Amino acid sequence: MINPDRTCFAIAAALAASTAGAAAPIFAAKCPNGPSVGADARGRVYVDGKLASTIARPDGQVTARSAGLYVDITPRGSQPPRVTFTARDKSVAECEVVSFRAPDGAGPAGSAAIGKLASTRWRLVEFQSMDNAIGTLRPHDPSQYLMRLNADGTVTMQLNCNRATGNWKAEPAADGASGRFEFGPLATTRALCPAPSMDERIAADSRYVRGYLLKDGRLHLSLMADAGIYAWEPDPAASTAASVPAAPDDGGPRNWEVIGTSGTVNLREQPSTAARIVARLKPGAILDNLGGCQRAGDGIWCDAQTLGGGPRGFVSAESLKPAISPDGSARTGPDDSALRAGQGKFDATGPLPCAQYAGQPMGECTFGVARAGGGYATVVVTHPDGHKRAIYFRMGRPIGADTSQADGYPEFRATRERDLHLIRIGNERYEIPDAVVLGG
Repeated sequence: MINPDRTCFAIAAALAASTAGAAAPIFAAKCPNGPSVGADARGRVYVDGKLASTIARPDGQVTARSAGLYVDITPRGSQPPRVTFTARDKSVAECEVVSFRAPDGAGPAGSAAIGKLASTRWRLVEFQSMDNAIGTLRPHDPSQYLMRLNADGTVTMQLNCNRATGNWKAEPAADGASGRFEFGPLATTRALCPAPSMDERIAADSRYVRGYLLKDGRLHLSLMADAGIYAWEPDPAASTAASVPAAPDDGGPRNWEVIGTSGTVNLREQPSTAARIVARLKPGAILDNLGGCQRAGDGIWCDAQTLGGGPRGFVSAESLKPAISPDGSARTGPDDSALRAGQGKFDATGPLPCAQYAGQPMGECTFGVARAGGGYATVVVTHPDGHKRAIYFRMGRPIGADTSQADGYPEFRATRERDLHLIRIGNERYEIPDAVVLGG
């Protein structure tokens, strides 16, 4: 069984309130000391990995029951559903929704996709403290403090020499220019930036942001208890590159899907129709977005390669669209799963079948998984003798492992049987279910 951390993320589907069979919106919620809750594309609800029985109520609410736990899911149309759970001791807690995908026709990210905030890029102006001893703090170089509020409910930040990724959500007030705003937990690198730097302050304060105000072209994010306000202005670099898709590190999509109805699309050595063709790609092929896109000649060309490896080259942006990941979102921003796995910051731990040597029967290893959403994950497996192996997933697919010259760069192979990934790394064997990679 997968054991979630004390603060867990529940991924569930809420049924539409009025019509049966409507598309199920997917959300992620933080449940303090609660169970892991999930629902698949067919609307089946799971509690701590076990299929739960469900009761659909006349008002549209769905109650899931498993092992003495009750989870209530209350849909709210295009707004994130309310999710609460009742523990065995009858205590009730509310899960905090940190990202949300609305039903078809309601936008890709529900309340996160607020027109005035979604897909916007900001540069820090100043921090206005209510403590006179602190006063107003301004970054020494505003271009080193950038924030991207992506339409899928994720946020990426450049904080001087560090980077942070996480989730955001907002609930607008009636005027549309203000409302409630919160960040989910941010995964932040820990480099020591040259002084003076505001990276640690911003990362620490993010958990206390509770409101937003759009005024005079600036975004003001206020901290709880009147502790201060962060003022951001539109990043001037964003407007010049708005029509050119960026690399993931700059908030662009992680993957592309080749579009077209017939024939193949050319992957070229250089961004030009005159350049040598290095590969021919079929419609539906998934590519890694390596270096973003650029203007060249009369078109826009994107630096890419086939998912997980292969020849690298340029594809016309007209032949690409952001790829939809297994969780139904078009993921943007960098993959920080390997970083967090190296820091031991796992989203879940548990046992899985493994074997280390040729001819050895399958035994049991322990694993820790750090997930970056969209089927991006790093799974670290520990054998009984302490030997560790990291296995990397993109778009829900195993694409490689941390092999090295010291162990002879063993061959990596992966096949699939239903929801199980059968992975071989030289003589090592692993069986990793989808639930480890995707959660739920």
